[in-house]
Amino acid sequence: MFLVRLIYASTIGDNFKPSDIESILSSARKNNKQHGITGMLCFNSRYFLQCLEGSRSAVNNCFSLIQTDTRHNAIMLLSYTEIEQRAFSSWEMGYVSEKAITKRSVLQFSTKDTFDPYSMLGDSALSLLKDFKPLAV
Repeated sequence: MFLVRLIYASTIGDNFKPSDIESILSSARKNNKQHGITGMLCFNSRYFLQCLEGSRSAVNNCFSLIQTDTRHNAIMLLSYTEIEQRAFSSWEMGYVSEKAITKRSVLQFSTKDTFDPYSMLGDSALSLLKDFKPLAV
C-alpha cells in the first residue's frame, strides 16, 4: 500500500474546552502509532491545521473519525495527495502551539500575517507546517 498526505483546516467546535487540546494530542499519538500515521497539528485557540500521513486506508479512517468529532467545526480539506515520503516521520503527531506561531512565518505562506488556514492553499499549508518543524513538540 502506498503513502498519502491529507491536510485539513477546522475551527473549534461549540463543545471545545482549552483542556481538549491535550486530550486530542494524547489520543492522536496513541492511535496514530497503532495505525502507522504520522503528522503535525498547529493550533491557535481558534483554528486547527493538521497534516496526516500514512497508508490511504489508515489516513481515510482517521479523517472520518475527525469529521465526527464535535470539537471540530467547518472542516475543510486543503490537500489530499499520494506521496513518495513522509514530511513528518519523526512524530505520531507533532504539535505547534499558538506561542510558536509567528507573524513572519504565517505571512510567508499566506495573504495576511494572522494564522487562518482557510486562507491558504494546500501547498502553502504544508510549507508552513514544514517551516514550524523545528518548533514542534
